[in-house]
Amino acid sequence: MSSSTSRPEPATVSADRPPGRRERNKQDKLHRILEAATELFTEQGYSAVTTQQIAEAADVGIGTLFRHAGSKAGLLMLVMNEQLRLGVERGLALARSGAAPTDAILALVTPLVDASSRHPENTAVYQRETLFGTGPERETATAQVARIESAIEEILRSRTTSRPAHDLDRAAHAVYSTMYMDIVRVCVGRAPADDLTLRLRGSVDHLLDALLPPAAGETRTPPGRGRSRG
Repeated sequence: MSSSTSRPEPATVSADRPPGRRERNKQDKLHRILEAATELFTEQGYSAVTTQQIAEAADVGIGTLFRHAGSKAGLLMLVMNEQLRLGVERGLALARSGAAPTDAILALVTPLVDASSRHPENTAVYQRETLFGTGPERETATAQVARIESAIEEILRSRTTSRPAHDLDRAAHAVYSTMYMDIVRVCVGRAPADDLTLRLRGSVDHLLDALLPPAAGETRTPPGRGRSRG
């Protein structure tokens, strides 16, 4: 479905006024659709799931389903966009609680790693639609990339206080790009999925040590300490 197709925007609700019945019903249906689509895509994979299955599992009509996402690919985009949003929240929460930078960074992309391990086609379709798709789901997906890179930069800032912002920005871009390519290689069958997390951890550790070596007088946790290997 083209991005020019109009789709109702969520109503703006005043802070001192609860949402009306129509808005509550709309959000309830969207929640059920997301839950159903998440479960079905996770268990069966993109190709095996039909939009009719999702509509029935969510207890909504097929027309309602397509008002929230214009296609099956759009439904997968809705699911993955939400999972990545939660991944960013988890990664930043880890960093702010004092977790090792590598652990926090890996948490950001855990939804993509999990999807690639269970059903590589889910991640492959998501990446294809992010690059070449149309519509609001694609716009949200491209915005997620920027959010992930910004989150990596924030995590790196917690690792070092002596680096200028442009150094951290470039380092964050390099880290995300490397992780992205490792994930894509699994999606297209060029690398096994069972050791993806271990390979990502090795890549991130190496990049952080290479791109952000300790500045003069700066102390740094030695490699391997404080990093979960599980």
